[in-house]
Amino acid sequence: MLVRGKTLVEQTTEKIIDYITENKMQPGQQLPTEAEFTAELNVSRGTLRDAFKVLIARNILEAKQGSGTFIAENMGIPDDPLGLTFIYDDEALALDMLDVRLMLEPAIAQLAAINATPAQKKELQELTRILDQHITHGNPYAEEDGRFHQLIAQASGNKVIGNLTHILFQSIYKNIELTLDVQKESNTLFYHKKILQAIISGNAISANMYMTMHLCLLKDFMLEKCSDIKKITS
Repeated sequence: MLVRGKTLVEQTTEKIIDYITENKMQPGQQLPTEAEFTAELNVSRGTLRDAFKVLIARNILEAKQGSGTFIAENMGIPDDPLGLTFIYDDEALALDMLDVRLMLEPAIAQLAAINATPAQKKELQELTRILDQHITHGNPYAEEDGRFHQLIAQASGNKVIGNLTHILFQSIYKNIELTLDVQKESNTLFYHKKILQAIISGNAISANMYMTMHLCLLKDFMLEKCSDIKKITS
Protein backbone atom coordinates (compact mmCIF):
# COMPACT_ATOMS: atom_id res chain seq x y z
CA MET A 1 0.00 0.00 0.00
CA LEU A 2 1.45 3.35 -1.06
CA VAL A 3 0.40 6.79 0.08
CA ARG A 4 2.40 9.75 -1.26
CA GLY A 5 5.15 7.35 -2.31
CA LYS A 6 5.56 5.74 1.13
CA THR A 7 4.56 2.27 2.27
CA LEU A 8 2.24 1.77 5.22
CA VAL A 9 5.19 0.54 7.30
CA GLU A 10 7.16 3.71 6.48
CA GLN A 11 4.18 5.89 7.41
CA THR A 12 3.72 3.97 10.65
CA THR A 13 7.42 4.36 11.45
CA GLU A 14 7.12 8.12 11.04
CA LYS A 15 4.02 8.20 13.24
CA ILE A 16 5.82 6.33 16.00
CA ILE A 17 8.70 8.81 15.81
CA ASP A 18 6.16 11.66 15.99
CA TYR A 19 4.62 10.02 19.06
CA ILE A 20 8.04 9.76 20.72
CA THR A 21 9.04 13.36 20.01
CA GLU A 22 5.63 14.84 20.85
CA ASN A 23 5.73 13.10 24.23
CA LYS A 24 9.42 13.96 24.70
CA MET A 25 10.17 10.35 25.60
CA GLN A 26 13.61 9.57 27.01
CA PRO A 27 15.92 6.51 26.81
CA GLY A 28 14.59 3.65 28.89
CA GLN A 29 10.94 4.75 28.78
CA GLN A 30 8.43 2.11 27.69
CA LEU A 31 6.14 2.54 24.71
CA PRO A 32 2.42 1.71 24.91
CA THR A 33 1.40 -1.91 24.38
CA GLU A 34 0.84 -3.26 20.88
CA ALA A 35 -2.92 -3.19 21.44
CA GLU A 36 -2.82 0.46 22.50
CA PHE A 37 -0.57 1.45 19.62
CA THR A 38 -2.56 -0.36 16.92
CA ALA A 39 -5.65 1.52 18.11
CA GLU A 40 -3.74 4.81 18.36
CA LEU A 41 -2.26 4.54 14.86
CA ASN A 42 -5.11 2.59 13.25
CA VAL A 43 -2.83 -0.08 11.79
CA SER A 44 -2.63 -3.86 12.00
CA ARG A 45 -0.42 -5.62 14.53
CA GLY A 46 1.75 -6.95 11.66
CA THR A 47 2.36 -3.46 10.30
CA LEU A 48 3.19 -2.17 13.77
CA ARG A 49 5.68 -4.97 14.37
CA ASP A 50 7.37 -4.31 11.01
CA ALA A 51 7.64 -0.62 11.93
CA PHE A 52 9.13 -1.57 15.30
CA LYS A 53 11.74 -3.72 13.51
CA VAL A 54 12.77 -0.73 11.39
CA LEU A 55 13.13 1.49 14.47
CA ILE A 56 15.04 -1.19 16.38
CA ALA A 57 17.46 -1.46 13.44
CA ARG A 58 17.89 2.32 13.59
CA ASN A 59 18.68 2.10 17.31
CA ILE A 60 15.65 4.20 18.22
CA LEU A 61 13.81 1.38 19.98
CA GLU A 62 14.82 -1.82 21.75
CA ALA A 63 12.66 -4.84 22.50
CA LYS A 64 12.98 -6.59 25.86
CA GLN A 65 11.70 -10.14 25.91
CA GLY A 66 8.60 -10.39 28.08
CA SER A 67 8.68 -6.69 29.01
CA GLY A 68 7.78 -4.71 25.90
CA THR A 69 9.34 -2.09 23.66
CA PHE A 70 11.46 0.75 25.02
CA ILE A 71 13.33 3.83 23.85
CA ALA A 72 16.93 2.75 23.12
CA GLU A 73 19.74 3.94 25.38
CA ASN A 74 21.63 5.65 22.55
CA MET A 75 18.44 6.96 21.04
CA GLY A 76 18.75 7.04 17.25
CA ILE A 77 22.56 6.86 17.15
CA PRO A 78 23.75 4.01 14.89
CA ASP A 79 26.46 1.76 16.30
CA ASP A 80 28.82 2.38 13.38
CA PRO A 81 27.63 5.41 11.38
CA LEU A 82 31.06 5.99 9.81
CA GLY A 83 31.56 2.41 8.69
CA LEU A 84 34.68 2.04 10.83
CA THR A 85 34.17 -1.73 10.99
CA PHE A 86 35.16 -1.97 7.33
CA ILE A 87 38.40 0.00 7.61
CA TYR A 88 40.79 -2.90 7.97
CA ASP A 89 44.01 -1.06 8.85
CA ASP A 90 43.63 -0.85 12.63
CA GLU A 91 46.75 1.25 13.17
CA ALA A 92 45.80 3.86 10.57
CA LEU A 93 42.22 3.97 11.82
CA ALA A 94 43.29 4.45 15.44
CA LEU A 95 45.62 7.29 14.44
CA ASP A 96 42.94 8.94 12.29
CA MET A 97 40.47 8.72 15.16
CA LEU A 98 43.03 10.29 17.47
CA ASP A 99 43.36 13.21 15.05
CA VAL A 100 39.59 13.69 15.21
CA ARG A 101 39.63 13.45 19.00
CA LEU A 102 42.41 16.05 19.17
CA MET A 103 40.26 18.43 17.13
CA LEU A 104 37.30 18.03 19.47
CA GLU A 105 38.07 16.75 22.96
CA PRO A 106 40.28 19.56 24.33
CA ALA A 107 37.50 22.06 23.54
CA ILE A 108 34.94 19.63 24.99
CA ALA A 109 36.92 19.38 28.25
CA GLN A 110 37.12 23.17 28.33
CA LEU A 111 33.33 23.43 28.07
CA ALA A 112 32.93 20.77 30.75
CA ALA A 113 35.04 22.82 33.15
CA ILE A 114 32.61 25.68 32.62
CA ASN A 115 29.29 23.81 32.53
CA ALA A 116 29.64 20.59 34.57
CA THR A 117 27.03 20.22 37.31
CA PRO A 118 27.93 19.08 40.85
CA ALA A 119 26.33 15.70 40.08
CA GLN A 120 28.41 15.29 36.91
CA LYS A 121 31.60 16.21 38.76
CA LYS A 122 30.79 13.64 41.42
CA GLU A 123 30.17 10.97 38.79
CA LEU A 124 33.50 11.77 37.11
CA GLN A 125 35.23 11.48 40.48
CA GLU A 126 33.69 8.09 41.16
CA LEU A 127 34.53 6.81 37.68
CA THR A 128 38.16 7.95 38.08
CA ARG A 129 38.34 6.12 41.41
CA ILE A 130 37.10 2.91 39.75
CA LEU A 131 39.52 3.39 36.84
CA ASP A 132 42.37 3.78 39.36
CA GLN A 133 41.39 0.52 41.05
CA HIS A 134 41.19 -1.40 37.76
CA ILE A 135 44.58 -0.17 36.57
CA THR A 136 46.21 -0.78 39.98
CA HIS A 137 44.97 -4.36 40.07
CA GLY A 138 45.68 -5.06 36.41
CA ASN A 139 42.02 -5.42 35.43
CA PRO A 140 40.46 -4.39 32.07
CA TYR A 141 39.56 -0.72 32.09
CA ALA A 142 38.48 0.17 28.53
CA GLU A 143 34.83 0.57 29.56
CA GLU A 144 35.71 3.08 32.29
CA ASP A 145 38.19 4.88 30.04
CA GLY A 146 35.58 5.40 27.35
CA ARG A 147 32.89 6.31 29.85
CA PHE A 148 35.16 9.00 31.32
CA HIS A 149 35.38 10.74 27.95
CA GLN A 150 31.65 10.33 27.36
CA LEU A 151 30.82 11.89 30.72
CA ILE A 152 33.03 14.88 29.93
CA ALA A 153 31.12 15.32 26.67
CA GLN A 154 27.81 15.21 28.53
CA ALA A 155 29.16 17.68 31.08
CA SER A 156 29.99 20.11 28.26
CA GLY A 157 26.29 20.92 28.08
CA ASN A 158 26.22 20.48 24.30
CA LYS A 159 23.81 17.73 23.22
CA VAL A 160 25.36 17.32 19.76
CA ILE A 161 28.79 16.73 21.29
CA GLY A 162 27.27 14.14 23.62
CA ASN A 163 26.03 12.14 20.64
CA LEU A 164 29.32 12.46 18.77
CA THR A 165 31.25 10.79 21.57
CA HIS A 166 29.26 7.60 21.03
CA ILE A 167 31.18 7.34 17.74
CA LEU A 168 34.52 8.38 19.24
CA PHE A 169 34.11 5.78 22.00
CA GLN A 170 34.90 3.05 19.48
CA SER A 171 38.43 4.39 19.01
CA ILE A 172 39.33 4.11 22.70
CA TYR A 173 39.30 0.32 22.57
CA LYS A 174 41.67 0.38 19.60
CA ASN A 175 43.97 2.87 21.34
CA ILE A 176 44.22 0.64 24.41
CA GLU A 177 44.74 -2.49 22.33
CA LEU A 178 47.51 -0.93 20.25
CA THR A 179 49.38 0.55 23.21
CA LEU A 180 49.15 -2.79 25.05
CA ASP A 181 48.31 -0.89 28.25
CA VAL A 182 51.87 0.50 28.40
CA GLN A 183 50.58 4.00 29.10
CA LYS A 184 47.86 3.05 31.55
CA GLU A 185 49.57 4.71 34.55
CA SER A 186 51.93 7.28 33.04
CA ASN A 187 49.32 8.68 30.66
CA THR A 188 45.76 7.38 31.13
CA LEU A 189 45.53 7.51 34.91
CA PHE A 190 47.82 10.50 35.41
CA TYR A 191 46.05 12.75 32.89
CA HIS A 192 42.55 11.56 33.72
CA LYS A 193 43.19 12.80 37.25
CA LYS A 194 44.59 16.10 35.96
CA ILE A 195 41.59 16.61 33.66
CA LEU A 196 39.22 15.71 36.50
CA GLN A 197 40.76 18.24 38.86
CA ALA A 198 40.63 20.97 36.21
CA ILE A 199 36.93 20.30 35.59
CA ILE A 200 36.11 20.17 39.30
CA SER A 201 37.90 23.48 39.92
CA GLY A 202 36.32 25.08 36.86
CA ASN A 203 39.69 25.74 35.22
CA ALA A 204 38.78 25.67 31.52
CA ILE A 205 42.29 26.43 30.23
CA SER A 206 43.86 23.61 32.25
CA ALA A 207 41.13 21.17 31.19
CA ASN A 208 41.88 21.96 27.55
CA MET A 209 45.64 21.72 28.09
CA TYR A 210 45.62 18.40 29.98
CA MET A 211 43.26 16.77 27.48
CA THR A 212 45.55 17.92 24.65
CA MET A 213 48.61 16.52 26.42
CA HIS A 214 46.83 13.24 27.16
CA LEU A 215 45.90 12.67 23.51
CA CYS A 216 49.17 13.98 22.07
CA LEU A 217 51.24 11.63 24.22
CA LEU A 218 49.02 8.75 23.17
CA LYS A 219 49.40 9.67 19.51
CA ASP A 220 53.17 10.05 19.81
CA PHE A 221 53.46 6.61 21.40
CA MET A 222 51.27 5.04 18.73
CA LEU A 223 53.25 6.67 15.90
CA GLU A 224 56.46 5.20 17.31
CA LYS A 225 54.84 1.80 17.78
CA CYS A 226 53.44 1.74 14.25
CA SER A 227 56.84 2.82 12.89
CA ASP A 228 58.55 -0.04 14.75
CA ILE A 229 56.01 -2.55 13.39
CA LYS A 230 56.64 -1.37 9.83
CA LYS A 231 60.43 -1.72 10.30
CA ILE A 232 60.01 -5.28 11.55
CA THR A 233 57.69 -6.34 8.73
CA SER A 234 59.53 -4.56 5.92
